[in-house]
Parts: sequence; C-alpha cells; structure tokens
Amino acid sequence: MTIRLTDKRKQILQVLKRQHGTMSVKDIHNKLPKIDQVTIYRSLDLFVKNKLIKEVHLGKEGMLYEYQTEPHHHAICDDCRKVRHFTAPDEKIKKLLGLEDFEVEEIEVIVKGVCKK
Repeated sequence: MTIRLTDKRKQILQVLKRQHGTMSVKDIHNKLPKIDQVTIYRSLDLFVKNKLIKEVHLGKEGMLYEYQTEPHHHAICDDCRKVRHFTAPDEKIKKLLGLEDFEVEEIEVIVKGVCKK
C-alpha cells in the first residue's frame, strides 16, 4: 500500500525522526499544536500499518510511537521511567523461544527493572 505524504503527515514523521526515542500523541501534539490530535492518531495508525514507525507499549505511559533506524529493544526503569535502547541477536532469541512450528515475523523485547542511578 502506498501512502500519500501530506504536509501534516510529513511534519509528524519529521518530529518522530528528530526525537530519537519514543513519543506519545500528546508529545507530538505539543510539538505540532496546529495539527489536531485526530489527524495525528490517524497518521500514526497509517505509519504503523505501513511499517514507517513502531508502536510501542511501555507500560503506564500508554501507547508510544518511535521512528527506528535500527531495530532495537527497550529497558524501562520503574523508578525514574528512563527508557534505554539495546540490541540482542534475534536468531538467539528465536532459538531460546523454542517455537520451531511458528513463523516469527518480529521480536519485541521490553525489560522492566530499576537502573543503578
């Protein structure tokens, strides 16, 4: 499916690209107050369906969105709420899961704990 990148969609995508991390709809709306939240939600939904961005649920924050240049996973501190990005070899994870009769399309790891700071 080809999507039409309107000016508003381009602005939303640019905000996500510049962020280098996750953003909520509210965060995006704060950066682009002239774009209504319904347009932001619809654009994000379209971007997720077309795999331009990732939809990430990191717990209490609700749904967050992220532009990823490289696939990665997330570790969240329960105290300070800081989110760290890390990579792990997907092939090793697939082997650990032991799902031989299952076609794994994507792996998303979210680790929760407390950072040492």
